Amino acid sequence: MVGLCPAVNPKAVAIYTKATDMVEIEVKLSPSDLYDFNLRHSYSSLSGILATAVGLVGVIYGFYAKYWILLVVGAILVVYTPIVLLVKANQTFALTPAMKNPLKLRFDDEGLTISQAESSHTYKWEEVVKAVSTGRSIIVYTTKYNATIIPRSQAGEALPLVISEISAHLEPKKNKIRS
Repeated sequence: MVGLCPAVNPKAVAIYTKATDMVEIEVKLSPSDLYDFNLRHSYSSLSGILATAVGLVGVIYGFYAKYWILLVVGAILVVYTPIVLLVKANQTFALTPAMKNPLKLRFDDEGLTISQAESSHTYKWEEVVKAVSTGRSIIVYTTKYNATIIPRSQAGEALPLVISEISAHLEPKKNKIRS
């Protein structure tokens, strides 16, 4: 039994085959998808959390103690990271030609297969480091720093199928996806 799930993006049609439990989608990333990934990656690390906490403490203490230099330094710590991540996402997107081409993603019992143009690579489920979610995307880490970004808006109606495939094959401690 084969079912087609039209997605929000008319080019992104997910194919689901019940007999093989396979889902295929096509996604095309944007700078905002990359920015979302950078935010999630930065603010889930200890250094990102500490920089924000120290910045907020500096802003609050600097304001109430009227210690303006601390207020300014705290504000810089809080505002600097998101701005740098936005600039970095736009630069990466502009300077990497491969980012402008769509990715074909296939989720099956073997793992996650990523295809673009003439190249293709399959990551076995055991090789996947973790899967997480943000409000905008599902992120499947294939190394500690590299990941495949699946924008929720492009997965459309296939999103539950994608999440189901990931959840069926990843150990619970590696799966941090929230629907």
